[in-house]
Amino acid sequence: MANEDLLGDGNVKVTAVLTLSNISSPPAAELNAGVDLQMLLAKDGLGIEPDQNSVDNGALGSRTNTSRAGTSTYPINLTYKRKLLEADDVAYNTLTPGLDLWLAVRRNKAHELPWVAGDDAEIYPVQCGIYKRQPPVLDEVQKIVQQMFNHSDADTEAVVA
Repeated sequence: MANEDLLGDGNVKVTAVLTLSNISSPPAAELNAGVDLQMLLAKDGLGIEPDQNSVDNGALGSRTNTSRAGTSTYPINLTYKRKLLEADDVAYNTLTPGLDLWLAVRRNKAHELPWVAGDDAEIYPVQCGIYKRQPPVLDEVQKIVQQMFNHSDADTEAVVA
């Protein structure tokens, strides 16, 4: 089994957390009290695309363009499926436009397992954007795309306490 690829299938947990006391060492109990979204997101519904600006550090006498790492941004879009019954429409009801919450992401471990101390986590403090209702498509479920505005420093290397 050497040299096997690491699969993403079923190994990503996405939790919306309303109360979080420590972004770098989030308590497992607070993460487990959140709302798991991974079974509501479309297969390609977790869109986190980090980017980093460059800082030009060249001088008048430079013969090459040089730069250093600048500020980073975390554009986040979630695509989730609508549910027929109001009580089952958890993503739509949880991700209310304007609501501030923390989006916690765990990769490389079965999503059914609870958050435990030592888990690696990505923690994004976000404000939920407006619902972007997608056009109906034959033979597909109804979907919402929703931008999450990262309003404070994220910790993409957090470890669960």
